[in-house]
Amino acid sequence: MAAGRAQEAEGYLKEHKIMELVNNLTSLLLYHRPERPREFLITLLEKLKLARLADVEYPCLFDESNADAVFGILDPSGQGYITGTQYIEALKTLGVDVSNLPSPPEKITQEVFKHDISWPDHISTDMI
Repeated sequence: MAAGRAQEAEGYLKEHKIMELVNNLTSLLLYHRPERPREFLITLLEKLKLARLADVEYPCLFDESNADAVFGILDPSGQGYITGTQYIEALKTLGVDVSNLPSPPEKITQEVFKHDISWPDHISTDMI
């Protein structure tokens, strides 16, 4: 019985992309380190909700320096590219809908990575 509830909970979290949302909010919180973290998070969630309700472009919560930082984490040796698998997993973690993306090439450059995460139409506002 407990295993069934755990699977149900896991399914719910996956369906609504709760972990991606929490990860994104936590990353932004740690990056910006605002004096008033609760107000900061509330403001971010309100922006996301307004974008969804008004059916307008998703507000970009990541700027270029955030993208550079994520890429740097994925490419710690500085080789200038990440693998297609790293790319897909990073996009998923950032809340990007990868279901309609073609298979990525073997190597993804930082410029391609930054371009792809800046497309607001790939990010799912269903997580709100």
